[in-house]
Amino acid sequence: MDLKKGLLLVLAIFTLSLTGSAQIKAVEKFLKENEGLTKFFIYQSTLRMLNNSGDENFNKLIKGIRKINVYVTEGSSEVSTASYKRMISELGAEQFETLVSAKTDGTLLNLMSRESGNDAYYVLATSEGSNFALMEMDGQLDLRYLEALESMNFEKLRKILGQDDEEPVIDTHTEEIPD
Repeated sequence: MDLKKGLLLVLAIFTLSLTGSAQIKAVEKFLKENEGLTKFFIYQSTLRMLNNSGDENFNKLIKGIRKINVYVTEGSSEVSTASYKRMISELGAEQFETLVSAKTDGTLLNLMSRESGNDAYYVLATSEGSNFALMEMDGQLDLRYLEALESMNFEKLRKILGQDDEEPVIDTHTEEIPD
């Protein structure tokens, strides 16, 4: 995995802290407009598999995570830049605050949040050419144990998500998003 993709993955998974169960309207609309996205569910048990060193602080870090939803382009599926930008704009209209917005070497990255009472909602979207990823997390990281990320096996995560030439390590419960 190249450095840029690794950094995006770390930012995506571990900057998010809580996504409520209600679907965000802009995201829901975006998913309906963009057929062919593949959805991965990553559960806490999957994340525990990435703790090669058995670091107990890593388990404490992820204890509050129930599920991470990941939407990615596969094969010939494509997300247009216009569709991506429209979703980001609509998130802004839904009172989402931009935490990170970057464009480097053709890669767009947006991390946005909205707080509602005790809940915080986070959306992370990245786009590079025809490659696209959108992440939502149900649960919360215990940021007191953030240093435990050093024990995470990112190569194994890449295999789990099928992002290399080998077969996935486990079944990540993928499904095509219905029309």
